[in-house]
Amino acid sequence: MKYALLVKKLPTIWGCDMSTSCNSQLLDVVNHLRKYKKITSIEAINEYGATRLSSIIFILRDKGFEIETEMVQSKNRYGNISRYAVYHLTKDLKDEV
Repeated sequence: MKYALLVKKLPTIWGCDMSTSCNSQLLDVVNHLRKYKKITSIEAINEYGATRLSSIIFILRDKGFEIETEMVQSKNRYGNISRYAVYHLTKDLKDEV
């Protein structure tokens, strides 16, 4: 799917009723990935209010974006080991246009 066509179809791809927050979170994540090349769930929540980053990543992969998942371990505030995903943009749809 061509990039310009994808942008026009984002509300239906997202599966919502053209609400601006639905469309905006998807676009925010795409723009973040383009600028920084990676994103975590906590960044998506804090910066864009997107609480279901894995769902957004699934949709983007389905539409042709190549995004790799890196699982990272660190200690949480209680000193326990915690795992989380870092999503890396490896191929953008803009590169194909």
